[in-house]
Amino acid sequence: MSGRDGERAVLGAADIARLAGVRRPAVSNWRRRFADFPRPVAGSSANPLFSLAEVEHWCRDHGKPFEADAAERLWQRMLAEVDGVRTAAFLAHAGLVLTGLPADGTNLDAPGGQWTELLGAVADTVRDRPAEAEVLYERLCSRFTAARERAGVLDDGVCAAMAEIAGIEPGSAVLDPACGTGALLRAAADRGAAVLLGQDLDPAHAVMARSRLLLAGRDCATADGDTLRADAFGDRTADAVLCDPPFRDRHWGYEELEGDPRWVFGQPPRGEGELAWVQHCLARVRPGGTVVVRMPAAAAERPSGRRVRAELVSSGALRMVAELPGGDGPASAHLWVLLRPDAEDRGPGGAPVVLTVAGVRDARDLVRIWERREAPAALTGGGPDESVAAPVPAAELVAAGMDLRPGRERASDARAAASAYPKLRAELLDALSAAADLPPELFADAAAGTEETGGPGTGGRAVAELAAAGVLEVHQAPLGAQVERGPLAVLTHKDLREGRAPSGRGEEVPGRVVIRPGDVLAAAAGRAAARVAGAAEAGAALGPRLVLLRCDPEHLDAEYLAGLLTAAAADDGHRSRSSRFDPRAVRVPALPVEQQRVRAEALRRLAQTERDLARLAGLGERLAGLGRQGLFSRTLATEEAP
Repeated sequence: MSGRDGERAVLGAADIARLAGVRRPAVSNWRRRFADFPRPVAGSSANPLFSLAEVEHWCRDHGKPFEADAAERLWQRMLAEVDGVRTAAFLAHAGLVLTGLPADGTNLDAPGGQWTELLGAVADTVRDRPAEAEVLYERLCSRFTAARERAGVLDDGVCAAMAEIAGIEPGSAVLDPACGTGALLRAAADRGAAVLLGQDLDPAHAVMARSRLLLAGRDCATADGDTLRADAFGDRTADAVLCDPPFRDRHWGYEELEGDPRWVFGQPPRGEGELAWVQHCLARVRPGGTVVVRMPAAAAERPSGRRVRAELVSSGALRMVAELPGGDGPASAHLWVLLRPDAEDRGPGGAPVVLTVAGVRDARDLVRIWERREAPAALTGGGPDESVAAPVPAAELVAAGMDLRPGRERASDARAAASAYPKLRAELLDALSAAADLPPELFADAAAGTEETGGPGTGGRAVAELAAAGVLEVHQAPLGAQVERGPLAVLTHKDLREGRAPSGRGEEVPGRVVIRPGDVLAAAAGRAAARVAGAAEAGAALGPRLVLLRCDPEHLDAEYLAGLLTAAAADDGHRSRSSRFDPRAVRVPALPVEQQRVRAEALRRLAQTERDLARLAGLGERLAGLGRQGLFSRTLATEEAP
């Protein structure tokens, strides 16, 4: 993209902060302190917009980091030149430019002369690097999705979980009848689906979906139009159907579609458009095939949909209703998993059973629970999912008025409490015994009161000084690195904070930092515990907002440094928030490496003690809940029956 093109791009304060790697208040501070900071060129006093080129030059002149790649420049220029309501249409035409597909056969409006130069800039960006077209288009589509689509849009993790639950395998045929920009179809393609079919009401979305898949090397057939009224794939049957239908649509075709042969489970009421979508999906999947649909939470309990829900349950079609992770309040959306009924497939034991799942923190947990659905005991036997997953017989759902909401207390829950309580109590007692000897015995240090003592990370030399002396290396992800989609595993800030393996995905970018075993991983800011990389992290790329420290083992022990950084971050959290925690400013006491290793072992035992106590607290809370539930329901007693 030429400098002339970049001069037309504009951006707001939030984007300046993101590209400069600072917080938004810092940008406001620059505007006040520096008289030469660029003046707004558009926007309003409440939301000023600045020239990207002017801001970039100013940052370079003042020694401040600023990095905007080709996708960023195109996006910002597009915001300046394309009317917001036509963003999807422009991106659809950009997809046609990048894929070489003709506009004939689509229902897109002609781009007109006003976009000629901007579409030319899209083509010029990858003219000498055609292999980068997929990354460029994915970045633009991701920005569009984040900025324009409705709240609660499916993220990549949920899409991947839906595709895995659907049992998509290499060679599968997959349909998404409300495909949007193709997120679910892309997840199906990642699992090897060979036939990809998508339809969307918006012609621009349908073209974007096909362009994304073609650029990723996967063919796809998409169509635009009203799926329920004019199904473009009515003569096709898929192995699996994935769907994120429109919510609360009262104009889905109630009058026109009355008595439609797809309504095998009952005529959907006017206010139950989502149940029409569910039945459409079941009509387009092969017998025994899986349908995975995102549904509003209200669809699990609305009185108007009770009869259709009852038929879905009694037929054995509905197999799982699960809360989708996200937010601290009540779930706003559920995942429904259905199998097109087969005469010989009616669930465990031959009787219809619906697995209800509540409270999961990660979409991958839903996959694990679904895989264990045929063994109900595994769901209530003291495992990590005991408090969130429950197989509920159809008879109990009928008695509850077909209220499918996960987490509702039912008779089966009380029976589960009676069987789970003894095992959980034994587990708690064993954990208490194992934790008793874990805390290290520590004594007053004879050096107390000298210059080497004080708060965590005081005394000695700063991490930055040790780096300058060659004792360790400090690395951060390049500014242009994104955690969106791609072939590379990426360790994210959330992964570090929650102590889990790398879950992000990313593309190959210049200067990416590859994690090695023994590297110390820390947050650039915040109180996330630092840790030493092991086999789970090895080979993954370092994500944004993280710092990697690579120690010379002859002078600095990695476990010792990780423990010191964790203690310093926790101590910083109790101080004033006016200053930002920086791991490079933490001071490392000057100790022989042998003493560092001894202290590292004590720090390791303290960290393990903290983790075990947190686990004990969780076990205790679950045990108390099961005990109360069993006593109140009279499935548990204080004395053993004679």
